[in-house]
Order: sequence, then structure tokens, then C-alpha cells
Amino acid sequence: MSKEAIIQKIISDAEIRANSFIEEQKDKADDIIAQAAEQCKTYYYGFKNETEKAAADIAARAKTVAELDAKKLRLAAKQRILDGVFSSALEKLLAHDRTELKKLLLGMLAEAEDGDVVTLGKRQKGLLTAADINAVAKKMSITLSLSDQSGEFDGMMLSGGGVDKNFTFESEIALLRDSVETQIAKELFA
Repeated sequence: MSKEAIIQKIISDAEIRANSFIEEQKDKADDIIAQAAEQCKTYYYGFKNETEKAAADIAARAKTVAELDAKKLRLAAKQRILDGVFSSALEKLLAHDRTELKKLLLGMLAEAEDGDVVTLGKRQKGLLTAADINAVAKKMSITLSLSDQSGEFDGMMLSGGGVDKNFTFESEIALLRDSVETQIAKELFA
């Protein structure tokens, strides 16, 4: 073999090895790229699922909060309506004529005890006289007296034995409200 044939053979063998090495490296690179693509796909879909789940959770929480807020607003509106109903009841009570208010106050005196002092509200001053108080006391066989002072309230207070009994119209409406509010709410908001 000639010198040039040997050189040509060496170059040819080197090119074959180089091409073979390049093909092996291309195959390895393709495998690495395929693995990386698979990992990216797994990460992407995993992240997408987590994101969708988080978005669904946030939406569900937002819906729950919105529903609670709506319930609170409805409850507040119902409460304002009920407040208006009982406020209106108090206004109507105060608008009764003097004869009706006098009957109401005399009826409240049934809760009086011996020795009580009757104090009327400023607007009710003069509705009951000492004679009215004495007539009730005589029927009940107790002693009552009418205070010459009036209070900053509507209705009356009974004081005696260190205890005040609140018969203001506001407290009477509040007691009425406690006992009938549920029934009224059912009727109004059924």
C-alpha cells in the first residue's frame, strides 16, 4: 500500500469514527431533549392542574363569602324593617288619645306594690291625678303616691322598697318585641 493510500485509509477510518460518534451524540441529545420535553409536559400539566384547583378553591371561597354577605345584608334589612315596625308601634301608642293612655297607665298600676311612688313621663304628666292613684290603691288595699316630679321618658316608673319598676312605653314595647318578634318576622318574611 502506498503512503497516500494509508493516509487516505486513516482519514476514512477517522471520518467513519467521527460520524459514528456524532450520531451517538445526536441520539443522546435527542434522548435528553425528549426527557426534558416530557418533564416540561409533566410540570406544565401538574402546574395547570394545581392552578385550576387553586382557581376553583378561590372561586368557591369567594362564592361562600358573597353568600354570607348577602345573608348578612338580608338579615340587616329584615332587622331594619322589624325596628321600623316596633318604632311605629311606639309612635302609635304615643299618638293614642289621653283617655286611652290613661286607661293604659291605670292598667299598668296593677303591678304596683304597697308603698310605691308613681312617676309619670313628661308627656304623661297630668294624665293621672292623686285621686286616680288613691282609687287604684284603695282597690288593691295598698298605699301608693304620685310623685310631683316627671321623668325623661314616656310611660311611668314605680319606685319603692329600693326597687324601680320600669313601665316606660319603650321598655313595654321592648318586652312585647321579645315575645312576638319571631312570629312577626315569620309573617312578614314568609
